Amino acid sequence: MNALSKRLVWLVPLGSIGMLAAGQVWLSHLRYETAQTIHNLQESKRGIAADVTRLNLEVASLTRPERLREIAGAKLGMQPPRPMQVVHP
Repeated sequence: MNALSKRLVWLVPLGSIGMLAAGQVWLSHLRYETAQTIHNLQESKRGIAADVTRLNLEVASLTRPERLREIAGAKLGMQPPRPMQVVHP
């Protein structure tokens, strides 16, 4: 066995181990980035859910029957129907 073949016997396994180690580092980095992305998306989801809850409460407040009657009377001049205006089937 000459000197070159002796070196290759060691170089191939060492090169393979180096490539596997680099792959592990890269995968670890990808896992970290993915975990950060998931965390950020979960935070956004919580914020959006809070906004939806707040907006639903606002819609409920703005569409209260008492408020709508007040606006109908004050701004539109509407009144409850008189008995002769109601049609019975």
